[in-house]
Amino acid sequence: MTKAIVLIVVEPSLELEIFEKLLKLKEAYEVTPVLGTVDFIVRVEGADHNEIASVVIKKIRALKGVNSTKTFIEDEFLKELEGLYS
Repeated sequence: MTKAIVLIVVEPSLELEIFEKLLKLKEAYEVTPVLGTVDFIVRVEGADHNEIASVVIKKIRALKGVNSTKTFIEDEFLKELEGLYS
């Protein structure tokens, strides 16, 4: 399972509408509204990097009112190396 964090910026006054839609995404296991230059931090999971990309492009960016996203995919490689340096 691959996990990612997606930062989302939405049009002003559409925050509540977008929030409700994000909560309905089965791939989103945590949706956090925040104040600042970003409106939401969403944690998503999928089978692999391609599924994460599909969720971001087809389900999140497709929402009317989403201005931009920035996606950070969890790095499994470094997690595996962690044991080598302990």
